[in-house]
Amino acid sequence: MTITVPTAGNNLLDIITWVRRIIKSPSDQSISSETIVDYINRFYTFDMPERIQLFELKRQYTFETIPNIFIYQFPYKQYQILREPIYCDGVQIGFYMFNDQFYNIYPEFVDNEFPLMGDGTQGPYTVTFQRVPVLRGFTDDLGNLLPYVYITAQDSALNMMYIVDDGNGNLIQTDASFQYGPSGPPSTPIVCGTVDYIGGNATFTFNSNVPSTNNIETQVSPYSAGRPRICLFFNNTIKLYPVPDRAYKIQGDVYVTPAQFLATNNAVPFAYMSEYLARGAARKILSDTGDMDQFAFYEPLFREQENMVLRRTGRQNATQRTPTIYSNQTSLNPFVYTQY
Repeated sequence: MTITVPTAGNNLLDIITWVRRIIKSPSDQSISSETIVDYINRFYTFDMPERIQLFELKRQYTFETIPNIFIYQFPYKQYQILREPIYCDGVQIGFYMFNDQFYNIYPEFVDNEFPLMGDGTQGPYTVTFQRVPVLRGFTDDLGNLLPYVYITAQDSALNMMYIVDDGNGNLIQTDASFQYGPSGPPSTPIVCGTVDYIGGNATFTFNSNVPSTNNIETQVSPYSAGRPRICLFFNNTIKLYPVPDRAYKIQGDVYVTPAQFLATNNAVPFAYMSEYLARGAARKILSDTGDMDQFAFYEPLFREQENMVLRRTGRQNATQRTPTIYSNQTSLNPFVYTQY
């Protein structure tokens, strides 16, 4: 007969029991298991990934580009941060996290044009940009609009009127903040025209008359599509230049944000972290209940477990060769682009 010996700390129920031993609350009368699970989840999901970067939490993030789209939202709720190396169809490309370094290589040129003058009405007006295609706007994870098509004019009282693109081919009225408006967020966008980013045609109507003596000005950023060579990771977004002309596979290193446990009998993905998770959750409970004597007593034990968990990653990293200028040299194929 085969006897199966359960592994301590192998599931969430074991961690709950461990937390109860630390905080001296053996039953649900003082604190429920659901509350303990909430503390475990919050420590595991939010605290632990910020405190320690573990080798086990390292993953390769992959996405496909879309033709003529150069900004992509990074899934920050699933992954913590994008790190180099970054590859485009298997070939490493430049990676930057600062705008000045990125735009020193690929400056974002802006075409300022005065394609027409007002005719004394609100419109509609139609313009054709001289250089195409042009970049499109983007709305970030906080709902802030980053336009790339700007159309401005003054009314008879010399008040500036602003029209920008929303990234979806719509032109909307805004104020000087260039957000959804014209009174800025959280107002509902007032659509006043359309823009063709590839063909360069735009049709729009202002909210006031434009006198016949006043210019209508457009500002757009033209580009030449091609194979991406550099990547900017900033504001939880990924920018690629040149702007992709077709679908490319982009890959980079990320640290995953651990998922929440779903049930008490679920196996812990990394069982060796069980005591660390228990002590981390207990630490948050003791802090919230104000039991600072017990918090101080168990703090060294929590730090000890954190160091033990980190040691596993340290051993993994210790086996890696320190990169040098010769690290990528091979006797078989020293030229990385031979396959192309």
